[in-house]
Amino acid sequence: MNLSLPLGTYRNIKVFIHWTFSLLLLWIIISNYRQGMPPMDIAWIIFLVLALFFCVVLHEFGHALAAQKYGIQTKDIVLYPIGGVARLEKLPEDPRQELWVAIAGPLVNIIIFLALSFFLSIQGFNVDALEEINIGPDTFLLYLASANLLLAVFNLIPAFPMDGGRILRAFLAIRLPRAKATAIAGGIGQFLAVFFIFYGLFNNPILVLIGIFIFLGAGAEVSHTQQESMLKGFKVKDAMMMKFQIIGFDAPLEKAVEKLLNSQATHFVVVKDDVAVGTLSRNEIIKGLKEFGNQGKIEQVANMEPFKLETEEDLNEAWRNMLTRKTKVAFVIENGHFLGILDQENISEFILVKKAMIPTMNH
Repeated sequence: MNLSLPLGTYRNIKVFIHWTFSLLLLWIIISNYRQGMPPMDIAWIIFLVLALFFCVVLHEFGHALAAQKYGIQTKDIVLYPIGGVARLEKLPEDPRQELWVAIAGPLVNIIIFLALSFFLSIQGFNVDALEEINIGPDTFLLYLASANLLLAVFNLIPAFPMDGGRILRAFLAIRLPRAKATAIAGGIGQFLAVFFIFYGLFNNPILVLIGIFIFLGAGAEVSHTQQESMLKGFKVKDAMMMKFQIIGFDAPLEKAVEKLLNSQATHFVVVKDDVAVGTLSRNEIIKGLKEFGNQGKIEQVANMEPFKLETEEDLNEAWRNMLTRKTKVAFVIENGHFLGILDQENISEFILVKKAMIPTMNH
């Protein structure tokens, strides 16, 4: 969020605009100015883009407020030049709930389109009477209505990461396991992506970029859902590490460097009087060396307030929380006592082992 400007907060959901959005506005101004477009016409285009992105914010709030209805919070909404992203803590696992959350965004744009179309009709607006369609005070609402319709249609393409892919997955998941439904929806999405890429090569380069975006997004969604399915039914204790490297809180950083270079460990447990009190990562060691030199103390750079998980917590939920918090390693606790650690790399290895065992288990 350091590269984003806060725009405000509604229902505890913060809205940011990424700095790259300014590049879009700059490109619009420069490209149209070079073509000899009058400054007032350029200003109307900028005004339309800003109004459309306000509708994008409303679209994302459609998702966020629908998710809130099911007890799922949204961390924030960020506007990029290519659109908006509502970062939900998680997606509903109930397919009917996911359907409503996914469809809420496009519904907002359809409602805006219908409202603007109705307003234009009662004003007696006649598209056929226009000799030349330029963006201006007379045609502004027409363009905004059309853009909202296009936005809704584009998002309803049945391919991840668009809303249409999630809607398709939700319908399939009513009858099929979530992982299977995701695989089918992802396959359809990637098929459409290949079509966009080939069609775009000969007609419109933008379609090539859209196709690549869809292909990668569909693959990532399928992979993530498969990983989640592998973790279902397991507890944190099933994947926690009981053996790990420890280091004293008052030891110099050169001691941590020595351990780092002499082992495969990238995370260490910091101890004080034989009690685990924090974690130390490879990145924290490097950062500490730059700030304090090799004689700096471990406690100066270590994370002395580590994220904690209970042994009986659902492993899938724990993994999701670690990803959301961008936490690489967590303490595993039972009845208030430290038992071990859980890190993302170990979870990935756990998933690989379970995948490898599937054929054996089926036999």
